[in-house]
Amino acid sequence: MDDIFRLMLFIHIGALLFAATTNLIMPALVPRMMALGPQGRETLGPLTRQLGINARLSLLTLVVTGILMVAIRYDVGLWANPWFAAKMVFVGIILLAVGLNFTPLAKTIPPKVFGLLTRTALVGTIFCAVLAFN
Repeated sequence: MDDIFRLMLFIHIGALLFAATTNLIMPALVPRMMALGPQGRETLGPLTRQLGINARLSLLTLVVTGILMVAIRYDVGLWANPWFAAKMVFVGIILLAVGLNFTPLAKTIPPKVFGLLTRTALVGTIFCAVLAFN
């Protein structure tokens, strides 16, 4: 089981790196794309769409591998750890924010606010994970 856990951890960290990188680059890429006008949207639009799809897939990978790692190594007592509970609250905020993107409400949230919310929740998730598992 230790080898399976390590493999899950490797996949989990890889997905985290991809999601975090996308979360950091999109706020810088989208305004530049919009400033270039129709040609910029035509050129960079497919790239930003693919980055968004890949970020959602990495989020799904994070959730699945996280559940599997907790099931393999830990028991229900892990929820008694306040840092783990806080980490899961931040994960819930990220999932809620991504889920809101599929609703009409997403158009009312300014992109800067959305980006700040998801980046803050990502940093909170990482911070709490470090404290929960060390």
